[in-house]
Amino acid sequence: MRSALEARYRRLLAWYPKQWRVMHEDAFLGTLLDVADAEHRGTPTRDECTSIMVHGVAARLDRLVVPEIRNAGSTIALTAGTGIAVTEFVISSWAPWLAGNPAPGSLTQIGPFYDTGFVFAGLWMIALIAALSGRWAVGRVVLVLSIAAAIPMPFLYRLTPGIWPVDNATLVLLVGFALVAIVGRPRRGVFTGGAFVGWGLLAALAYCTPSFPYGQWASSRSLWSGVGMFWYGALVLLATAVGFALTRRWNTAFTIVLSLTPLAVTFAANEIQGIVIQNGTAAAITIPVGIGVLLLFLYSSGRLILPTRTRRRSLFKSVR
Repeated sequence: MRSALEARYRRLLAWYPKQWRVMHEDAFLGTLLDVADAEHRGTPTRDECTSIMVHGVAARLDRLVVPEIRNAGSTIALTAGTGIAVTEFVISSWAPWLAGNPAPGSLTQIGPFYDTGFVFAGLWMIALIAALSGRWAVGRVVLVLSIAAAIPMPFLYRLTPGIWPVDNATLVLLVGFALVAIVGRPRRGVFTGGAFVGWGLLAALAYCTPSFPYGQWASSRSLWSGVGMFWYGALVLLATAVGFALTRRWNTAFTIVLSLTPLAVTFAANEIQGIVIQNGTAAAITIPVGIGVLLLFLYSSGRLILPTRTRRRSLFKSVR
């Protein structure tokens, strides 16, 4: 019986990365078997299985992206996704300044809403509130639901003509931010709320371009037309990341790179679809971000050793 139980535990411990198993598996396995013997059990408990799987996945993620960077990136991704989803809801889905259906022949309203953006705004706001209230497990579940809701959206118009889904590029961006947010633990505090407002304002600026149909309805595709505010914002953040790297603040630089990954993927998806950002190509963002992500993976796995900051000695000696 003990050999069968040992085999089951070893299969469970396969959730952990190989390097961890080489160093810790035998000792951990011995503890698990001793506890099982003391409780006269022949099988792992449900709590043991869940705990081993959760911690094993976390250990693998640690080898991919170190926790400090992952958690900071999760904070930025959560606030960015929420800010963009809420702005899309206010301007495209709700647009309370409009009276009646702006396109009666081709658009079917869902109650007072013009597209499906209200679904994502609601889910992202719940996730943000869950994070701020310390219930991030709930937030993770809600973001998984938002990803599940995004998957069928590109096919919605074909299945239900007249109901407009959120634009594909915006969906890609929200899914990317959700994935980055889920794998970390967002920080709580004033910064998180302020970042949410900041990202919402950036999204509003992305709408308010010379081509914005003022007084008329603007679909979520309007986020990606005009002067390319997201492209400019990404370029500024990239320059900031380079500045932090030059001063050897690697965690901050890599956090910015990680949080820019969904935007870089969205720019690439836009270019594939033929949506041109007028002020720059996707390559100007995607290539530097791709290089940064590769360096981040190497750094997190221990294969890349980066120089640390050295403190300069004071020019003045203390007087006693």
